[in-house]
Amino acid sequence: MAEHGEASEDQVSEFDGECLPELSALLGVDAVQLVKSQEEEENKERMKMKKGFNAQMRSEAKRLKTFVTYDAFKSWTPQEMAAAGFYYTGVRHGVQCFCCSLILFGTSLRKVPIESHRKLRPQCEFLSGKDVGNIGKYDIRVKNPETLPRGGRARYHEEEARLESFEDWPFYAHGTSPRVLSAAGFVFTGKRDTVQCFSCGGCLGNWEEGDDPWKEHAKWFPKCEFLQSKKSTEEINQYIQSYTGFLHVAGEHFVNSWVRRELPVVSAYSNDSVFANEGLRMDTFKDWPHESSVAVEALVKAGLFYTGKKDIVQCFSCGGCMENWKEGDDPIEDHTKFFPNCVFLQTLKSSAEVIPALQSHCACPEAMETTSESNHEDPVAVHSSVAGLGQSEAQWCQEARSLSEQLRGTYTKASFRHMNLPEAYSSLGTDHLLGCEVFLISKHVSRPVQVALTIPEVFANLSSVMCVEGEAGSGKTTFLKRIAFLWASGCCPLLNRFQLVFYLSLRSIRADQGLADIICAQLLEAGGCISEVSLSSGIQHLQHQVLFLLDDYSGMDSLPQALDTLITKNYLSRTCLLMAVHTNRVRDIRPYLETVLQIKEFPFYNTISVLRKFFSHNTTRLLEFMVYFGRNEDLQGVHKTPLFVAAVCTDWFQNPSDQPFQDVTIFKSYMQYLFLKHKATAGPLQATVSSCGHLALTGLFSSSFEFSSDDLIEAGVDEDEELSTCLMSKFTAQRLRPVYRFLSPLFQEFLAAMRLSELLGSDSQEDQDLGLYYLRQINSPLKAINSYGIFLKYVSDHCSSKAGPKVVSHLLQLVDEKESLENMSENEDYMKLHPETFLWLHFLRGLWLNSPESFSSLLSERLLNIALNFAYQSSTVAACSPVILQFLRGRTLALGVLNSQYFWDHPESLLLLGSLKVSINGNEISSHVDYSFKTYFENLQPPAIDKEYTSAFEHISEWKRNFAEDEKIIKHYQNIWPRVLPDISEGYWKLSPKPYKIPRLEVGVNNMGPADQALLHVLMEVFSASQSIEFQLFNSSGFLESIRPALELNKTSVTKCSMSRLELSRAEQELLLTLPALQSLEVSETNQIPDQLFHNLDKFLGLKELSVRLDGTQDVLSVLPGEFPNLHHMEKLSIHTFTESDLSKLVKLIQNSPNLHDIHLKCDFLSNCESLMAALASCEKLREIEFSGRCFEAMPFVTLLPNFVFLKILNLKGQQFPDKETSEMFAQALGSLRKLEELHLPKGDGIHQVAKLIVQQCLQLPCLRVLAFHHVLDDDSVTEVARVATSRGFQKLENLDLSMNHKITEEGYRNFFQALDNLPNLQELNICRHIRECIQVQASTVKALGQCVSRLPSLTRLRMLSWLLDEEDMKVINDVKERHPQSKRLTVFWKWIVPFSPVVQE
Repeated sequence: MAEHGEASEDQVSEFDGECLPELSALLGVDAVQLVKSQEEEENKERMKMKKGFNAQMRSEAKRLKTFVTYDAFKSWTPQEMAAAGFYYTGVRHGVQCFCCSLILFGTSLRKVPIESHRKLRPQCEFLSGKDVGNIGKYDIRVKNPETLPRGGRARYHEEEARLESFEDWPFYAHGTSPRVLSAAGFVFTGKRDTVQCFSCGGCLGNWEEGDDPWKEHAKWFPKCEFLQSKKSTEEINQYIQSYTGFLHVAGEHFVNSWVRRELPVVSAYSNDSVFANEGLRMDTFKDWPHESSVAVEALVKAGLFYTGKKDIVQCFSCGGCMENWKEGDDPIEDHTKFFPNCVFLQTLKSSAEVIPALQSHCACPEAMETTSESNHEDPVAVHSSVAGLGQSEAQWCQEARSLSEQLRGTYTKASFRHMNLPEAYSSLGTDHLLGCEVFLISKHVSRPVQVALTIPEVFANLSSVMCVEGEAGSGKTTFLKRIAFLWASGCCPLLNRFQLVFYLSLRSIRADQGLADIICAQLLEAGGCISEVSLSSGIQHLQHQVLFLLDDYSGMDSLPQALDTLITKNYLSRTCLLMAVHTNRVRDIRPYLETVLQIKEFPFYNTISVLRKFFSHNTTRLLEFMVYFGRNEDLQGVHKTPLFVAAVCTDWFQNPSDQPFQDVTIFKSYMQYLFLKHKATAGPLQATVSSCGHLALTGLFSSSFEFSSDDLIEAGVDEDEELSTCLMSKFTAQRLRPVYRFLSPLFQEFLAAMRLSELLGSDSQEDQDLGLYYLRQINSPLKAINSYGIFLKYVSDHCSSKAGPKVVSHLLQLVDEKESLENMSENEDYMKLHPETFLWLHFLRGLWLNSPESFSSLLSERLLNIALNFAYQSSTVAACSPVILQFLRGRTLALGVLNSQYFWDHPESLLLLGSLKVSINGNEISSHVDYSFKTYFENLQPPAIDKEYTSAFEHISEWKRNFAEDEKIIKHYQNIWPRVLPDISEGYWKLSPKPYKIPRLEVGVNNMGPADQALLHVLMEVFSASQSIEFQLFNSSGFLESIRPALELNKTSVTKCSMSRLELSRAEQELLLTLPALQSLEVSETNQIPDQLFHNLDKFLGLKELSVRLDGTQDVLSVLPGEFPNLHHMEKLSIHTFTESDLSKLVKLIQNSPNLHDIHLKCDFLSNCESLMAALASCEKLREIEFSGRCFEAMPFVTLLPNFVFLKILNLKGQQFPDKETSEMFAQALGSLRKLEELHLPKGDGIHQVAKLIVQQCLQLPCLRVLAFHHVLDDDSVTEVARVATSRGFQKLENLDLSMNHKITEEGYRNFFQALDNLPNLQELNICRHIRECIQVQASTVKALGQCVSRLPSLTRLRMLSWLLDEEDMKVINDVKERHPQSKRLTVFWKWIVPFSPVVQE
């Protein structure tokens, strides 16, 4: 322990390096890097946190209370951590030792908390067993009386004498003043912090800050003469009434308890372990392989129990294991040798001194001065109610004491601890379930407030009539049995106030039975007997010291009269009752209850705790289990009850090989348990499952997860049927009418899936039609893969041969559904239940916005996977194949689909695919954000605006800072996330030889350096299985050279190579020149000219596409070959360069390309461009034309334009048309381009003059999707755009770009907004202005804009930079956005991000 208040070390390494490789493999990340980064952050947090001895947390019960808000997804339970000295800090997930201040942020599967504690702080005085004031969670304040020396009473009558006794008062109890204690009549005994009243002899300990000695004295020893001389009767009563817990309990109830304590409970081991009891440890040695019984007794005394394997024994306290025992071995000696820090051994050593002292105190009362007022001969052994009674009157006491001993013998037997589980669960020892604490909340019947309670708090508040409610299998029985066991074992002083504890199951009783008869039948061994008279007399005398634990309550009607009276007229017997009641039965007994304890969901850490105890030999599987549920957060609640966990354990026992940890496996195991348990009534159970399944199914498709009594009746579910309670729960609190829910939302989906499978597989046509009706509610791809993805997974697990083809056909047809993503309803209740679906939907939205093609491909892959799963689960692959093959035809999918078994069974289906994609991503990322635009703004004068419009501008520094932080996070994850190789281990890849090849393989390579040997091996395998290979490389210099062996073996298959932001080495250029089948070559976003490659372009005999977009000033045309004798197949030509060039080579290339259909030129030519225009005259198949820069002659081009009847895209936005005549000819020519889809108009005064004519000509362009006017529109021409739109002239228009038209006034905009209509497909409207041309508009204009947006049902992007909008204006825009059909997708861009702040006008 650090010196009191002294800080301990902050640098702590919690992680076990040996498990990191295994963790890396499971997580798919570099666990070493992850741990290193995490530990750095955690050590920073440690340095900030307060250190030193924390006296406020020396109580284990208080430590336990801090974990009420602790994250359930951990591998340590709060009980384990509190017992090991830790309390929850609330900082991240940190726990801290109250003694040595060790702070841990993580939990381990291999070590329990006390082991990690001991490893990291072996010097902690708490662990070494020194007196640091630890208060066990079941410990009590009342202590056994100490012996005062003769004359002590008279000596300590003076307060100063009492105060002098506190000279060695322990440091940890300084929160309670010795002066106040001595004033209250107490003397320090010298043991821990125990004090004793000099008058009544009462002993109290466990003093904490804030305790009132007078109040404690009055509560526990109210008859003390000294107390009564100092405090009035009213004051004493007030102290007692205001005391928290322990109603009707006084110190004598603990002092005179008949229960023998096993050991002084002051240690750090988990003292409520079932094996803390010697008898229970002895039970484990029934199958001990050695014959010597003496050895067994010695092993038990040493705290060891038999594990059931070889001769391995384990300490219940420190967890240490030992084996290879030989005759003559000393277990205590060996235990001490191998595990010297075992707290049990240290406590055992101290008890060797404590227990004899207690025994001598009890045996020799004449040697001491009597300190109690009742002149007992043996204040420990004789009940206070017996003192002064005659022999005949004490008969009840003797019989009650005998009964108490028999009860304790019953509760500590192994047979009592085992749960009543079906035979399939016989291998499941339930001791570990008994040892798990349930999570409880307390509800007072007269108050709505709910309070989370720890088990010690429950024990302290047991009084009158209480119930513990929970679902079937929630742990009610184990909770009651645990109370009985703890009472009997002597490990729980809190329960020692009860002299008699009766655990009674109400399931097997008869209404005509008497109470004594029930007790004899259930709790006493053969020959054990007690009469009704004796029992009644004992209860009458003991009253509050009798505890009834009534299990399996099902209703008042079936109860015997005696139990009915105990419940309904508890004021007569004044006993304590705790009843276990299913949730839907609580209402019956609510009038008689004081408090209701409700068992909440079984925390995930309890699930791990149980599994670790059963499968401690298989930590790998436990780690896999944690990783699986860590990745599937919404599934963490499926282990709702201990019974679910028991089902999991049984499944693991029956299937020892690694199985997937699917929630469906858990639910199936649970249903198996129910059918085994109720096999005598299998018919009714099946009917109940079907009716509940029907309710679950109707509820699922109406997004209902709560049901009324009417709903149950309609579905044929009997709400009072016991079988129904295994599947549903009833909730009545604070409701006029009860509601019903399934055990969990996932379980509802599971039952719904069972019912749908049953309907689809039925012989009844009516049932099949009903099943198809529900199936067709899943009417979009997104519903299938997102909202109902889990449900379909459950359906596939029950799918029959009749149902399979129907489901597969329906699912694969969904890919053609055109329902828009934004129209997909988002059920908030469902999203709350499945938060990952909400995140997934946001991801899909982003993908849809940025890459519609990838979005469509992803949907196709997911649907195919689901459909194939159905086909194989239902064994109907052959029947489903025609539909599957039709689906595959012409489709582009990810390479990973080939791992499906289907492509092994049907490799010929490959021939139907359009292409397969594979992505290879590396970590070679540099910042690609270009801040060069800053220089553009530096030449601008910041605009002067009114203060209310400053929000229209955001400074770039804030934006850059946020981006840098995001980049840092991305870099961090890239460092820990290793590159995953394409998986080619299953399905098609197992075929050898491969009878069919991939038609086209698209290889995307991003941010890669040279490939390693493993990746090269994979690519060689994939390339050899491909007919055609297309590369798209981004920021991946050196990659091509590294895969040379793969390319050389498959050079005739490479048909396309697109390279961006990389530099080609000479060796790589030479490698590319060896690819004879190359048809498409693209080089972009680089300053380098691959001169060797371009100079030899003529070697690519089949080249059809050439695209060169350079960032620098190099002249790409200068390095092209002078002649192109072999290039006759060019179809697409795109040249972007920023230098003046000689166009002669380009003209020759165009003349040599009769099939050219796309031309994109962005360059300046040294000579006139007439020859270029003449060359274009022969290209009548042109579909795309883009000219930018000085490469354009307006009049020759306009003359040629009518000839391009196949033209779809015309982009002249970088050109000027100065004269009106040419512009009029251009406008007239546009009318002949009937197939035109995109029109980006030139600028110039001529275009301005004929703008209205151009707009009118658009009526002749029925296919137009994009229309862009810049710098040429005025009020009249922009209004003409609206008029043509209203006349149905732009029915297919998706993008209307009217930006930078500064001749339009506010009135012109307002008229435009008021008139614009009839654009059903418009997705983007751009009305941005230059930053120097900011426009401040009136409210009427903003209102007109809002109305305009409301009339554009498909609008998703509104761009309006330089529109100065105040708070009221934005409110109008946002209100319109919220009501818009595309509200989930509509984005308004109105803020400039600039390197300056605007000038604010006063």
